[in-house]
Amino acid sequence: ASPLSPTRVATVLCALALAAITAGCQQPGRTERPDDTPAEAARRLCEGDLGPSGNTVLATIEQQIADGRSYAALAQLDALKADTNKARWLRAEALRRIDHLTEASALYGSLRNTCMDGRALHGLGLIAARNGQLPEAIGQLRRAREQLPLDTRIRNDLGYALLLDHQWEPARFEFLTALDLSPKDPLAARNLVLLAHLQGKPELARALVTRFALDDATAERLADQAASMLLGTVPVKPGPTPAQPAPATRFTPPDPAAPNPPLTSPASDAS
Repeated sequence: ASPLSPTRVATVLCALALAAITAGCQQPGRTERPDDTPAEAARRLCEGDLGPSGNTVLATIEQQIADGRSYAALAQLDALKADTNKARWLRAEALRRIDHLTEASALYGSLRNTCMDGRALHGLGLIAARNGQLPEAIGQLRRAREQLPLDTRIRNDLGYALLLDHQWEPARFEFLTALDLSPKDPLAARNLVLLAHLQGKPELARALVTRFALDDATAERLADQAASMLLGTVPVKPGPTPAQPAPATRFTPPDPAAPNPPLTSPASDAS
């Protein structure tokens, strides 16, 4: 038969059509993972998949923020030039940590009602706390907890906000939950010691220090912080002097000596 016979032409056209259909299923910017559950695939689609190299850069940026290198993280985000939901969230986190709160709030707001809603509420709650708006902070952190109940950072931050509002038992519940979820969580341990001091239970505080193997300097700092809070000298909104030891949660500037940044107190993580 001739190479251009009707049968041969039909075969070639079918092959080309099949190739086009297959190519059409491979969308640029998305990495299909056959072991994904539908929920994981939906989350990845919402957060934005930048491919293996871009996702690796985002992971590096997230670690830089956790390490307190927010300026480096912002520079990396500028270089990456990504505008995915996850990239916007990381930019908001970095901006919040360097007190660019208006810009951070706008970015968190753009992530409301997306798969990043819980993260956005968490960030907005921390900003409200930083601005001294404690009831609003508690409300937003509670909504964040509802969406991300396994996140120990949110549990610690909500617990510390409740502690500042003198809601001792609800605060204790959050700290104990964080500790059960992550038994080696140093934030939850320090927050529980601080709470014991605030409740006038020094023996319990000493027992917790022993149980969690806290060093003498940390134990003394927590006792001093509790005394300052009881005297009303530790404000919800951080004062102008950064020399004061960071408290148990995230509302205040990070304590350089602490492994994690704080919320407004030395027992909690401020990120």
